[in-house]
Amino acid sequence: MKKQKAILILLLFLPLLFVLYLFGPFILMSFIDSSWYYSEDVDIGSLDYSSVLTKAENAGYEVEGSWPWPGNFSGFEPGDVSEVRENFGSAALVQNIRLNSENSELMVFVCENGSESGGQTCVAVSNLSHADPESPLQLSEFPEDSWMLEKLGLLFGPDENAPEKYLAALKKAAQNQTWDAEIQMNESPNFPAVYAYLLENSDEPSYESGFGLNAYPTEVFLKDRKRLGSVKYSIPKAKVTTYDEGNRYIVELDSSGKVKLEIVMPVGSSGESIPEEEYRAVFREMFEELGFSPEAADRFEFFHSSSRIW
Repeated sequence: MKKQKAILILLLFLPLLFVLYLFGPFILMSFIDSSWYYSEDVDIGSLDYSSVLTKAENAGYEVEGSWPWPGNFSGFEPGDVSEVRENFGSAALVQNIRLNSENSELMVFVCENGSESGGQTCVAVSNLSHADPESPLQLSEFPEDSWMLEKLGLLFGPDENAPEKYLAALKKAAQNQTWDAEIQMNESPNFPAVYAYLLENSDEPSYESGFGLNAYPTEVFLKDRKRLGSVKYSIPKAKVTTYDEGNRYIVELDSSGKVKLEIVMPVGSSGESIPEEEYRAVFREMFEELGFSPEAADRFEFFHSSSRIW
């Protein structure tokens, strides 16, 4: 009798266990999932990046980002180049400069060990045809001396003896290094001169961008479909966050003036919504505190998802 009772209980529980196995995760997700509002990027025009973040902190907002403040990431000041300031904002820096000659490339960037090297400038020569990464770059793989002297003079003039000195140092470094030849110096490149050269000697410039957190924009200069050079820029980004009735309101911005908005509702809010006038009022207030026009918040189109998981 006890055996029959146990079998009966087991038969009753098996379907229940099967249902829980199939639908249990969905039931659980409904308790931990949340609703979500988001917008696409909108260019709201030029902004003073540092001033915006200062106002955000003074207003009591949370401020975070890859590079929350100008000066906390490496790069060269672009100087008085209006095109760069207009396209990327006043806080943008030049991450690297590449000048190309056939299969060879001359690259200038801030050395990775910036604090240890005093923020020194690194100059490297590489050859795309160099097959063995463990072997030194041969002098025959260098660009022509005349090309190197011209470009080094463009980068680090006006000392007329500097190009010869730097070229000799690169050739010497090639004997003791592998893959490419690299040297360090204390002098920063003359970016306005380099940028003017690239503009004057190329066709219409174009832009490339990578993926992920390090997706810096790269301005590419071509001449007759051949790569003349490129410039990669670092654009500081930040997230400004506040809370209203348990909902997290996020203004994501960069120094070029691109802004994206987001609302994350609390855990367990899957399927719920916020009246449009209510959430737009919160963003208008945030915009005013950050120094933007409150009306600019009305330019954003919001998309609503009842789940952040699926």
